[in-house]
Amino acid sequence: GLSYDIRIEKGYPVNFDDPKAFPAAPTGYLFDPKTRWWKHGVVDNYGNKIERLGPDLFRVYWVRPLGPPAQPVEVGDLMGFRGIGPHNVTVMNCARIRLTGLTITSAGSFAVLESGGDGGSHFSVTVKRGPRPPGAVTDPLFSSTADAFHSVGVRQGPMVDHCYFEAMPDDGVAIHGTYSLVLQADGAHLVINKNSFKAGDPLRLFDPFGKPAGEAVVKSVEPLADFENSKTSRRVTRSDNTRGPYFRITLDHALPADFDFFASNPAAMGSGYIVRSNTIRNHRARGMLLKADNGLVEGNTVDGSTMGGIVITPEFWWNEACYSRNVTVRNNTVRNVAYWQRQWAGVVVAAIDKDPVPPGGHRNIVLEGNTIENVNGTSLFISSASGVTVRNNRFVNAQQEEVPVGGARWGVDAGSLIFVTQADGVVFAGNTVVGRGRSGKALIQATATAVVNGADVGVTAAK
Repeated sequence: GLSYDIRIEKGYPVNFDDPKAFPAAPTGYLFDPKTRWWKHGVVDNYGNKIERLGPDLFRVYWVRPLGPPAQPVEVGDLMGFRGIGPHNVTVMNCARIRLTGLTITSAGSFAVLESGGDGGSHFSVTVKRGPRPPGAVTDPLFSSTADAFHSVGVRQGPMVDHCYFEAMPDDGVAIHGTYSLVLQADGAHLVINKNSFKAGDPLRLFDPFGKPAGEAVVKSVEPLADFENSKTSRRVTRSDNTRGPYFRITLDHALPADFDFFASNPAAMGSGYIVRSNTIRNHRARGMLLKADNGLVEGNTVDGSTMGGIVITPEFWWNEACYSRNVTVRNNTVRNVAYWQRQWAGVVVAAIDKDPVPPGGHRNIVLEGNTIENVNGTSLFISSASGVTVRNNRFVNAQQEEVPVGGARWGVDAGSLIFVTQADGVVFAGNTVVGRGRSGKALIQATATAVVNGADVGVTAAK
C-alpha cells in the first residue's frame, strides 16, 4: 500500500511526471472500473513522489499506506489525478454578470470562479465530462480538477440556477468569504490581515475556538505598510495565516479581541445567494458548501456526492467564512451521498472543527420539505446553531448498512438518523421516516448540550 503502479489509459497524455502538467506530490481518487464513478468507502490519496517505469507506466508513492485495509483498493481499479491548470472562467470584481447556456468540459481547476466585486450575478451552466482525446477508447473521469462553481468575497450573492454539474474532484457549489486574523487589538482598534472591509460594513468576531465573541460596525480601514508580526498562531490552517498585508480597522465600539481571533465580513461573503433547480451528481466532496447569510436553496437534486449533499459550515482551518444566518433549504432531493469513509451526514448544519463549538454561530436555519434518501450513516447533523427548524422532511431508505461516521469523537452513534449537539432552539415537526434499514437505532440523538423541541413527535417512522 505504500505505492501503486498505474498505467495511463490508451489515448491519454503520458506526461504524468511533467511538473508543468501535474504536481510532483499528486492527489488521486479511486474509481470503480465498471461504473467509472467514484468508489465507495475510500479516501483522498495523497502522494509524495511519481516515478516513471515505462512509456505509459508510473509508480506513485503515498504519504501513508493506502492498501487494504486502509481502503478497498484492487488491481484493475481506475484512478483520476488532479492536474495543474487555470480556472476555466474567472469573473473577478464584477457585478450583474450573466453567464448562461455555457458548457464546460475538462477545466484545469474551477470550472467557474467568481471572486470579489458587488456581485448579484446569474450563472446557469453545464459542467460535465468532456470528449475523449484522439485515440482514446474510454471517456474522461473528470469534468474539472476542482469545484464546478466557486464564489468568494462578493457583496451580493450569486443566483445559481438550472445548472448541471458532474464528475468534479471537489465541491459542486461553494459560496463563502474570507476570515481576517486579528494580530493586535486595542479597544475599538484591530490590526488584521486579508482585509475585505469597508467603512459601514458589519464585523463579526470569533475566539480561537470558533465561538462568537462580538459584533461591531467598521468606521474606517487603513493599510499598515510598516507593521511586522512576530507572533505564531496556534491555529492549524492550510497555510501560514499570519502573513500580510496588514490593516488597522476602527470599530464603532470596543470588542474583547486578542491575537488569534478571527473577524468575518457578512457584507463580503456572498450573502443573499439563490441556488435553485440545479442537478449535482457523482463527484467528490460536498454537493453544496455554503457559508453566507440570507440564502435560499430550493428545488435542487444532489445525487452521488462522496461527502455531504448540502453542508452549511464555516471552515476555520481553510480560512473560509462564515457561519450562516437566515438560510432556507427547501424542497430539495439529496440521495446517495456521504459514502466515503467517516462522513458526518447527508445534510450538515454545524461547525466542523476539532471540538464542538457552542450554540450561536448559525442562526435561523430552516430545513423544509426536503427528501434525504439512501444515506447509510447519519442523515442530518446539527451543531453550533441557535434556531433551526426541521419540518416536513422525508428520510427514505436510510441506514441500510452500518458504517463508521465522522462525528464519532463528538459522541455520534452511526445508528442515529439525526444527531444534535451544542444547539438550542431546534424544532422538529412533521418529518417522516420511510424504509429505514437494519442499522438504524435512534431517530434523534440529542446530547445534553442540545435544546430540542418535538424530538418525541416531530420525526415519525411510517408503518
